[in-house]
Amino acid sequence: MTFSALPVLQGCIVYTAAGWLLWRCRVLSAAVAVLCVTGAWLGTTHGIRDAREDNLLRHSLPRDEVAIADGLVMTEPVQKAGAWRFVFRTERMCTQYSTVRPPTRLWVQLPETRVNNLFAGERLRLEGRLKVPSATAGDPGGSFARHLHRQGIHRTQRPYRVEHLPQPHPKIVFSRLHRALIHNLRHHLPTREGHIAAAIVLNDRTGLDDAIRESFRRTGTVHILSPSGTHVSMLAVAVWAICRFFRLSRRMSALAVMAIIWLFAGVAAGGEPAFRAAVMGTLVAGAVALQRELDPPTSLALAGFLLVCVDAGTLHDPSFQFSFTLVAAIIASSGWLSAVAFEGTGNGARLYRGILAALLLGGVCAVASAPLTALYYGQMSLIAPVANMVIAAPVQLLTSAGLAAACLPQLPEILSAPIALCAWMVDRKVTASVPFSFAQHERYSCIRAIRRLSRRS
Repeated sequence: MTFSALPVLQGCIVYTAAGWLLWRCRVLSAAVAVLCVTGAWLGTTHGIRDAREDNLLRHSLPRDEVAIADGLVMTEPVQKAGAWRFVFRTERMCTQYSTVRPPTRLWVQLPETRVNNLFAGERLRLEGRLKVPSATAGDPGGSFARHLHRQGIHRTQRPYRVEHLPQPHPKIVFSRLHRALIHNLRHHLPTREGHIAAAIVLNDRTGLDDAIRESFRRTGTVHILSPSGTHVSMLAVAVWAICRFFRLSRRMSALAVMAIIWLFAGVAAGGEPAFRAAVMGTLVAGAVALQRELDPPTSLALAGFLLVCVDAGTLHDPSFQFSFTLVAAIIASSGWLSAVAFEGTGNGARLYRGILAALLLGGVCAVASAPLTALYYGQMSLIAPVANMVIAAPVQLLTSAGLAAACLPQLPEILSAPIALCAWMVDRKVTASVPFSFAQHERYSCIRAIRRLSRRS
């Protein structure tokens, strides 16, 4: 995705005016308005610069040449079709005619015959031919090539020689722990339910077949299969409830929540979505630990500002846009949703009003994410609000219990049965929702137009 200076400058001016107007109308506090506007200016100005540098790098990188690249394994390697697949960040890349020193990201498919085991954080020296991502027989539309382009990955490599280098990155510790947890969980649940549990809890989707993936995609629940804000929030609620059940103080409970969510973000290989959720959760739990008044809009704005300061390009990342759009929509609608849920009289009325509020919350999230879903995926699922609500409870139990079970090398079958039951319930409810979904984008001319605009950009 590329950006020109003039439209972005106009957008920043409009955004600044809107922030000032909302502050004057007392819709936003001064701190939230300043953080949002400053983050937008930082993200967009750096985004223009990064886009220009990225475009220059895309055209200047060698193609169809043999290159020797020294660098770091960035993402958790995944075994598929006889190869390890991962994103590789080069520190130096040499070809026959030139040397590329700026850090470059490559999509690598390393044959399993070249290396027995591989972890994120390892430093490698790879030798192979560089290729430009393009459409393949399995992906005639070239959707994966466009995905790599959005991630700033413009070359692929299938090395025929690999060498391990010393001084690995500290993230290798989390990668080894992540692999051990997956092994434990699959040992406890060596079934279809175990594959679903491994995907939801530890972001390991290698055991999922195409039918399961398609069911989650059509029902708008595919986000459950990768650790993100949903999992972090569910885990934080469970840890808080357990700590309060054992009568720990609010401060100790908040510290326990922060420790667990950061441990989960590290070992679950959820990447940037889990990291962003951990930052947001730390700010909220930190306010409780410091006995400060909770201010969700300020916490959300501060989390976004800190993430933009760390990496200005994150403002244009689809997962960043999804995360903060949904959280902002939930915060904005929390007042009247609470009124719908708790203003009833009698236990029966409150139960029905609580169910209605949950449905409305799912509708709010679906409406808030619909433009982004149409833009990046070209589809919408009309059953998504209901499907997300009915699987919320088993997913929360599965996330908490599954992570606890993965930490144990041995687990009695009587304790693994509830985890398998939760995974089975998630699978059955998602499968039952498929006939009521509508995820085909061809009938919506507006979505086709949005897709054409996104491809042009």
